[in-house]
Amino acid sequence: MEILGNVLLGIVSVCTFVSYFPQIVKSLKTKKASDLSIGSWILWVVSSLAYTLYAILCTTSFMLIFETSLELLFCIIILICAIVFRKNK
Repeated sequence: MEILGNVLLGIVSVCTFVSYFPQIVKSLKTKKASDLSIGSWILWVVSSLAYTLYAILCTTSFMLIFETSLELLFCIIILICAIVFRKNK
């Protein structure tokens, strides 16, 4: 059962990368983020931070800690892009 759990977390990690990465690339290329909701991305960062802290404090699963940390990193990058590129308008 542990192997299945690691496979599922691996799928989540790949999906996280595939879903957030294009937004990061587009924001960095176009230097535009006026269509991104800063409030929404703040909530995503808070949610991802809470989930990452849960993974670190309450589990020993490397895959869960890795996946939640990756998601948190991507959410922070998108939030920063949304703030910086909105100011540059």
